[in-house]
Amino acid sequence: MNTAKSPVKSILLALLALLVVIGVIAGLKGGQIGFMIAQGKKFVPPPESVTSVAAEMQNWPNSYTATGTVEADEGITVVAEVQGKVKRIAFKSGERVKAGDIILEQESGNEEAQLSAASARLRLAAANFERLAELKTKNTVSQSELDLARQQKESSQGDVDNLKTTLQKKVMRAPFDGRLGIRQVDLGQDLAVGAAIVSLQATNRVRVNFPVPQGWLSKMSKGLPVTVAPGNGVVDKLSTQVTAIGAEINPTTRSATVQASLDNANNQLIPGMAVQVEVTLSDPRALLAVPVTSIIFAPFGDTVYVIEAGEKPGSLKARQQFVRLGQSRGDFIEVVEGLQAGQKVAAAGGFKLFNGQSVVESPNKPPEYKLDPKPSDT
Repeated sequence: MNTAKSPVKSILLALLALLVVIGVIAGLKGGQIGFMIAQGKKFVPPPESVTSVAAEMQNWPNSYTATGTVEADEGITVVAEVQGKVKRIAFKSGERVKAGDIILEQESGNEEAQLSAASARLRLAAANFERLAELKTKNTVSQSELDLARQQKESSQGDVDNLKTTLQKKVMRAPFDGRLGIRQVDLGQDLAVGAAIVSLQATNRVRVNFPVPQGWLSKMSKGLPVTVAPGNGVVDKLSTQVTAIGAEINPTTRSATVQASLDNANNQLIPGMAVQVEVTLSDPRALLAVPVTSIIFAPFGDTVYVIEAGEKPGSLKARQQFVRLGQSRGDFIEVVEGLQAGQKVAAAGGFKLFNGQSVVESPNKPPEYKLDPKPSDT
């Protein structure tokens, strides 16, 4: 009997010992996890180093800015007015021409022959009319015969004038001083009426057209100062004024075209070039501004991190603040709502902060922010 019960008793003792071991291990691990949780609750992340700048009141020009397009004061595409084969190309692509200079000639042999025949008919008709007119004074011919002779003479004169005009159109000349573009025809090419030959642009004076939304249009008037900036870093800003305001508003864009004209003697501006246009509307206006780099742009709202006193004496913390923004200018952006003058904000790197985080001021100075920065290659 004792021998039969011994294996069962051994198994039970082994299970009991296993349960004791598991209980001890669970107790140890539970204690470790509890200790780690308690330590995690006590953990305070180290302060983040930030560079701060103060929101400040600035005087900005009360202006309207837009992207404009440069147009030549006079610009056309020279086209063939009559059909004909190219006989001579009298220009080179890109060269300057004077008003009246020959650009291209078309073959005109047929028209010259027709003109010769028409001129002969005109001479005959003129002589016949003069003869009948002399006879009419003697009442030798009727008035109807004289009228018919006059009609034949005038009809022959019309044929001659028409052929002379056609011959003139076969010699294309520059209608004004300017610079030619790229040649679009070849020698011997048969040109149809309206075929493009070359672009001619008078660039010594140019126009800048730029769109103005209907809400701004009432503030525009002729004579307002305008600054034009090509934006290529080579040409300085050019000063001019508003010279014309469009008479209608585009129903698609809800904007009108406003125009400014300026001299371009040095050919700094090229027709078709995009330029930045700024129209000064009135005296400067005071506004609150911060560097653009301090703004965290997000779909749910734009924010900044305000640097303010923490709970402990001498400590600082970052507080996330929603702001409503206005216009931007240079390195700055207008804050319409959400900040007050003198409040310090994180100048950059707000993406690494969170609300209520402890921060310390970095010993490094913030970069120099400008209203009119001029980047340069270094």
